[in-house]
Amino acid sequence: MTPKVKTFLERGLSTIILLGLLWGTICWNTPMGYAILVCVLCNLTSYEWFNMLRERGRAANRKLALAAGLVYPWLMAAGMLIFTDQSEPLVIAGADGPMSLFVVFDFTATALSLLVLYVLVAFFCELYRMDYKGSDGSTALSSIGITILSFVYPVWLFAFALGTLDAPESIWNLLWLVLVTKMSDIWAYVSGVLLGGKFIKRKFSPVVSPKKTWEGIIGSFIITSICAWYMRGLTDFEFALTPLVFFCVLMPCIFILSVAGDLAGSLIKRGLAVKDSGSLLPGIGGIFDLIDSPAFTVSFFVAVLAIL
Repeated sequence: MTPKVKTFLERGLSTIILLGLLWGTICWNTPMGYAILVCVLCNLTSYEWFNMLRERGRAANRKLALAAGLVYPWLMAAGMLIFTDQSEPLVIAGADGPMSLFVVFDFTATALSLLVLYVLVAFFCELYRMDYKGSDGSTALSSIGITILSFVYPVWLFAFALGTLDAPESIWNLLWLVLVTKMSDIWAYVSGVLLGGKFIKRKFSPVVSPKKTWEGIIGSFIITSICAWYMRGLTDFEFALTPLVFFCVLMPCIFILSVAGDLAGSLIKRGLAVKDSGSLLPGIGGIFDLIDSPAFTVSFFVAVLAIL
């Protein structure tokens, strides 16, 4: 068995595992099921970040990033599951007897507020290290950057998937988006193996991801777009888009973001001098490698929906 075939089979197995998790969540078909899946993926990614930084000895507040990555998604999920249903008032005990009030949870505002709080805490911790632990300015600056990045990408970004828990139709559309995003990576690998370098000699990403070829990217875009169009019936979302808008507007946005997310993950791993973030998924690596590109696509489209 050649290395390329072995890698393809491993990626195929990992994709089947991911599809199995998604299918199990779909069969459960409750907002809590989707929330648990997103939160567990975020938690595992935070743990992988912690291990990568510890093994490489990089300056960062690893404990702060780990704590934030473990608590944040569950906090946001609880807010969406408990406080977004305005049909039932929240009953609390008051001095004059029980009182009821409606509580509305603004996901986007809360996410931004907690991110600001996290950044402030990261700076305060580094100021303390410089004044009382002997840390120098250069180390402190690097530590702050990595500490913030290790929480923002992909945990904070991917946790935007929790912002759709109050809308069942949006959840299905989000699952479609995640599948299409991961499909683009698989088809890029297949197209690259079959056609890579035969027409365009220049590499697509010669430094960050030298194995990516233009043939793989172009082939993946074509195949993924066609598959995404035929898969749209799997969602409960009414596709009111014409084929022209779908193929010329929506799919280019999804594809560009998915490729950028994948390259961002590769950039981080090269910066940390690691091949994979973990070994949980054969052929892919860790959970970080699994949600790196969906973190870009999911956060972008949920943010767009919030604006619209």
